[in-house]
Amino acid sequence: MPRISVQPLPSTELRYIRICLGGESGEPGMTLYELDDEGWVYRQVQLHAEGTRFSPDDILMCQPVIADAMLNHPASDEISAEEFERMWVELRDERSFVVRVPDPHVAWAGRVAFAGRTHELAWVPEGEVGEGWTQVPGFTRLFARGDERSARVACAAVFVEKTIEWYVVREQRAA
Repeated sequence: MPRISVQPLPSTELRYIRICLGGESGEPGMTLYELDDEGWVYRQVQLHAEGTRFSPDDILMCQPVIADAMLNHPASDEISAEEFERMWVELRDERSFVVRVPDPHVAWAGRVAFAGRTHELAWVPEGEVGEGWTQVPGFTRLFARGDERSARVACAAVFVEKTIEWYVVREQRAA
C-alpha cells in the first residue's frame, strides 16, 4: 500500500457549549455541543441519569442553532475544544461505532448515505491513507473522502448510526 501522510483536520472556528439542566425526572443532566461559526452542530451528546444519548437526526445537521442565544442562558457556558474532547473520549465505550466495523484490525472502505448524498469512508487501523481523505472528527482511524465539511457530515452520519456498507480494501499490486 503506498504511504501518503494523513492530513489532520484543518484548524477551524468551532465552538463548544455545555448546558447543564435537569431532565424530566429532575435528575441533573448535561448536553455538549460542537458547532461551527454558522451554528451547524457537528457533534452533540446528552448525559442524564437515564443514560447517554447521541445526536438525533432532528438536531444534527438539519438546521443551524443560535449559539449566542444558547450562551445567554444561565445554565450554559462555552468550553474549550480540549475539554469537549476530554469528555467525548470518556464516552467512547457508549458509542457503538467500533462494533459496526466488521473487523477493526483490517482496513475497510465503506459508503454511508446521509444528508442527500453518499459519503465514502475509510477505516485505517494502521498506516496511512491516500490524498483526498480527511480524518473524521472524534476518530483517529476513520476518514472521509473530501474536505473538512465532508468529514463532519460523515461524522454526523456515523453518530446517528446510519447504515454503513463496508467492503475490504485490497492492496493494489503492479502487474
